Amino acid sequence: MIETTDLYCIAYGCPKNNRNNDCPLLEIEHLSFTEKKDWIDKLDKESEEFILKHHSFCTKRKITKQGKK
Repeated sequence: MIETTDLYCIAYGCPKNNRNNDCPLLEIEHLSFTEKKDWIDKLDKESEEFILKHHSFCTKRKITKQGKK
């Protein structure tokens, strides 16, 4: 199930501190929080799902990478 609230949280900032170059939210990094909210509100469900899936995969990848150090 898609939680739009999760999108707002990750739009505010990457929980792992750095957005990768392939992050779909990188394009809105420079926007204010209100502008980010407006951008998210205009997304269709497919785009929301894509962003959340990407975020989940990316976070797991970063955690795995940190564990190997």
